[in-house]
Amino acid sequence: MCNPRRVRVRASSRLTRMWQEEISRTASASTEVAAEATLRQEFGTLLGVPARKAFESALGADTRWTWQDDAYRLDTDHGVIVYHLATGEIEMTARLTDVVTAEAEVTRTLRGTVEVNAIAEESARYYDDSWAGLSRSVAERTARLQAQERADREAAEQIAREEEQQRLAGQRELADQRDDIDAEARAQAERRAAADAGRRREELERDAAARLRDARTGLLRPVHEVLAVAYRDAIVTYAREHGVQDLRVDETDGMLNIQFEMEA
Repeated sequence: MCNPRRVRVRASSRLTRMWQEEISRTASASTEVAAEATLRQEFGTLLGVPARKAFESALGADTRWTWQDDAYRLDTDHGVIVYHLATGEIEMTARLTDVVTAEAEVTRTLRGTVEVNAIAEESARYYDDSWAGLSRSVAERTARLQAQERADREAAEQIAREEEQQRLAGQRELADQRDDIDAEARAQAERRAAADAGRRREELERDAAARLRDARTGLLRPVHEVLAVAYRDAIVTYAREHGVQDLRVDETDGMLNIQFEMEA
């Protein structure tokens, strides 16, 4: 057995790892959409002068109608009806409303790459005469395995630390951008809501026109009710002015029946 000798071996380990951090923010925007359809037609001018005066007097006496902007106005379930005193025209309006809501999501991403190169050295003992099987080649192999294992371990630990540091820095950077991301998400949501509102308004305009056509009879019903009262008052006034006898007025189930006797 000779004096022991030592062999020193160096090994390296190179690692590359990619990381990614992202932040997503969502915003919503709502806007009210309204559309109208209007139909205007003659009415008062189609009545006789006494009947028109009686009709307009009956409008003024009916508490359902309000006087506004030189016209009588009535809000109904079907829409709005207006009688213009100056022209004698009836104006019917169907109005529809809706609320449009849109959402938008904005995502920002940060990416990075971590590279490390760890170097480790290990030594092992051997004998020139290979005593106990400890030859130089065996010692080199043993030292190389130990050095590589150590280099790999140090590289893994180092890349984990550096990746964590870069991730935390990325998270802080994204957190600092949160207000800008929120503003961008709101702006996108508002643009989408505006675009959706334009399309919805066109739909409501068509629906309002269709409703006005379908609800025309319903809109005119309150007008006809007032007109019936006006005719009743006009006939009763005429009868009394001409000294009629046995005047009887009966209103049953929406039917108006006036009876009186008058000398020829």
